[in-house]
Amino acid sequence: MFPFMKVLYDHQTFTGVPYGGISRYFFELMRSFSNRSDIEFDLSLRLSNNEYIDQSSFSNHMRYRSLAQLPNIHKVASVLNRLSSLQRIRAGKFDVFHPTYYHRYFLDAIGTKPLVITFHDATSERYGKQYPEVGEGLYELKKKLLRRADCIISISEFSKQEILRFFPVEPEKIKVIHLGTTLNESALAPGEPLPSLPMPYLLYVGKRGLYKNFDGFFRAIQPVLHRHPDLHLICAGGGSFSQHEQSLFYTSRLANRVHYRPATDAGLLALYQHARAFVFPSLNEGFGIPILEAFSGGCPVVLSDRSSLPEIAAEAALYFDPENDESIAEAIERIVTDDALCADLRRKGTERLRNFSCDKTARQTLEVYQSLH
Repeated sequence: MFPFMKVLYDHQTFTGVPYGGISRYFFELMRSFSNRSDIEFDLSLRLSNNEYIDQSSFSNHMRYRSLAQLPNIHKVASVLNRLSSLQRIRAGKFDVFHPTYYHRYFLDAIGTKPLVITFHDATSERYGKQYPEVGEGLYELKKKLLRRADCIISISEFSKQEILRFFPVEPEKIKVIHLGTTLNESALAPGEPLPSLPMPYLLYVGKRGLYKNFDGFFRAIQPVLHRHPDLHLICAGGGSFSQHEQSLFYTSRLANRVHYRPATDAGLLALYQHARAFVFPSLNEGFGIPILEAFSGGCPVVLSDRSSLPEIAAEAALYFDPENDESIAEAIERIVTDDALCADLRRKGTERLRNFSCDKTARQTLEVYQSLH
């Protein structure tokens, strides 16, 4: 029999971030664990404006949505949350500590308690000099945390290789655990109208700057859009279009065919379900949750052939070289004109999705905790 576990999570990823892949990951872990009787967990969080845990039964934090626009409010919330977390850590009423981001505030307080760190990607190590916004300067901090960790969870085999490339870590300390998605469980609420969609359209999801490679992708597909005057591009989430983007669309004479949509779960599922294809031109992803979301919406997937993306989608995607305009344009032309290819990718995506689930992620994570106790 495995021992009964008590795990402590901290506030970091839930402070000042309403949405985001990392807070979603920890929320889904806790949601799965809340249905199990062989694990107990605490979330050390007093103030948050995170949407995922807003209504959750396992957190009794206070919301500060109405104050979110005040200057420095996130810093204040973070300091208060950190003081509260330190109290809980020093009290020691847990078997394993699993922080939700890379701050080192807990290192002196944790003593000899087992520590698990989840490593999502090495974007800041790869691109920190090129794009300081992605977190240049985190390296020494991460190195210290990874050295102290009793186990490192990597969300893909690709990310594991990145850890070994950039950090002095023993390979046996790293456990690869893939992610899942629950998007297909958040169907449209009854009576919620479907947003009017310009058909047919390609779907792009999430942030568009830096290594996400949206500008390069848009440049590459302009000839395809001009050849197919009924084809549109919808960008979901990632913030409204910048002036730079608007002028890009305008000068290419395509401004009336590129549309922005905010990304609620229900709206996102509908966008995947009706898209000709989901396109992901990113140069670097630790995992790529939107691939699973597209699979769950029965949406054909067209991907950059870089980083973790081929590991996650395997044979269930059409691939292109994200730094070669012709390669991108050729893949998009194929997906737009080949109905049999689309049908084949839909079928393969549905099959591939069976390999991933949030409950499977939680089960494998619990095995990591149990191995340390």
